[in-house]
Order: sequence, then C-alpha cells, then structure tokens
Amino acid sequence: SDFVCGILARIEPYKGHMIILEAARALKDEGRPLKVLIAGTGAYESEVRKRTQELDLDDTVVFTGFIRDVASFLSILDVQLNASYGTEATSLSLLEGMSIGLPAVVSDYGGNPYVIEHEKNGLLFHSRDSAGLAGCIRRLMDDPELLSLLGENAVELYNTCFTGRIFAQNIESVYM
Repeated sequence: SDFVCGILARIEPYKGHMIILEAARALKDEGRPLKVLIAGTGAYESEVRKRTQELDLDDTVVFTGFIRDVASFLSILDVQLNASYGTEATSLSLLEGMSIGLPAVVSDYGGNPYVIEHEKNGLLFHSRDSAGLAGCIRRLMDDPELLSLLGENAVELYNTCFTGRIFAQNIESVYM
C-alpha cells in the first residue's frame, strides 16, 4: 500500500539524491506510506547511504544497485523522480518512464522541463528545493486522478514527440 517513488541515475552529488532524502524525511514525518527506490551506483553512494541512516530512512529508502532490467524497475513505481541540479540534458530514463505511462516529478534544471511538462505528464519543482519536491509528491499521493491523468499524458506525449521514428524524421528534416 506504499506510494513508490524511484530514481534511476548514477549516484553523484549533482543528481540530487540528498534532496530526495530530505523530501522523503518530510513525508515520513507526516506519517505518509512512502518508499523511495534508488537504482544505480556511483562515487557518492556511501554518502547517500550514510545520510539515509542519519535521517532514519532505512525503512523508507531501498538501494537496488545497478539495474539492467529498467522496464521492470520503472513498472513498479507510482512516480519517477529526477532531482538533478548539475549536468542534465535529455534524461533517457524519463523517456523510458514516459513510454510506459509513468508520470514524473522533476527539477526544473537542464533538459527536464523539455521532457516533463508541468501538470501535463508530471510536476516540476525548483532545483535544490526539497520542500518543493515533497509538495509535488504529496500532491500526487493525495490526488490519484491527477496521477492517473499525468500517466496517460506521459505515454501520449512520448508517442507523439519522442519515439525513435520521430527523432529520425526530425533529423531528416534538418538535412532536407
């Protein structure tokens, strides 16, 4: 019965894992049934694990390690997270989530707003704002109709804008 959020990314400082942990702590303090799955590995993993313990989130946060079967991971999430505040172009994991109808909550940094449109296929929060992230997750937990609509829109937007065929057509039109 938990609301399951997840991030699929290298565990590096600029990917925003600490922001996600702070948001999870705020939601846990409210007594909300939340699980946060962190998929990936990276140079910052030990620091993120340590902070998870400091925030008493061992019962909330699950470290999955490196994931080969991305579709299976994404299919168990209620919402995908991206809290990047450093290098972020077009997130392939967000596109993969959209392809299966998974809404996302993402920072307004880099390429995220070009993939996730606020209140269309996900929600945006200001970069490095853990309270804003918590607010977006809270909103989706409290509004299952909105969550469902964002998921429906995510797959529709993916199919109209982000398939391989559409990318190829766009590249071809540049050459033409």
